[in-house]
Amino acid sequence: MKKLAILLLLCSALLFAACSNNDTDNTVDSSAKVETKASEEKDEKEKKLAEEKKKAEQAEKEKQELISQKVKVADEAMKAAEANPTDETYNTAKTAVEAIPDGNEELQKRLEAVAANLEVIKQQAAVQEQQTQQQQTANPDPDFIDADGNGFDDRSVFNDPAARAEYARGEAEAQRQWEQGQQNIQNGYDPNGQPLLPGQDHAAGSNPDGTPDSWVQGQLDRLTPDGGYMTDYGVIYPE
Repeated sequence: MKKLAILLLLCSALLFAACSNNDTDNTVDSSAKVETKASEEKDEKEKKLAEEKKKAEQAEKEKQELISQKVKVADEAMKAAEANPTDETYNTAKTAVEAIPDGNEELQKRLEAVAANLEVIKQQAAVQEQQTQQQQTANPDPDFIDADGNGFDDRSVFNDPAARAEYARGEAEAQRQWEQGQQNIQNGYDPNGQPLLPGQDHAAGSNPDGTPDSWVQGQLDRLTPDGGYMTDYGVIYPE
């Protein structure tokens, strides 16, 4: 009986030991699996991060290549606008500059300079057009030529310096006579001291500058050197 009890106790101990070993093995296996899974998840995460970094670098590279290409296109358009500022070349350059991602400060400044230059050119053209219209109004002849810009037809006698000087003297004399006439009106007498006609700027038989008017001058022209008067029927003399 005692031996049986010892045998049962021994079997129980062996069975317990076997169960303990089995639990330990299960624990070790579970730990190993957890560590393996964690390692795999870490590797997967690192792999994903590496792929995302690679994609970001590729996207940045493509962006920089695109910017470089658009800057090149904009620079070529800008050179054309700078060499020949027109609405067309300016608008082309403006479109090219605005197409650059994130913009380009240097090209923007060049574009602004072209815009300012173009505005000056337009203003000069407007002034020139106005002058041309004025000349055409004053000189309606479609063949009018004024290559030197002096306001006279190159084909006319006024293109000669002496003729222009004579014309200028005539204009000055006409202005002087007009001013004299205004002064005469204020004084009430003409340059010869003759009283002006009521409400007129000249004396009887005279121009504002004191010279004989056309009728009086015509009568004077009929006087002959010997004191006669030329009529349509011959010279008559006073009795």
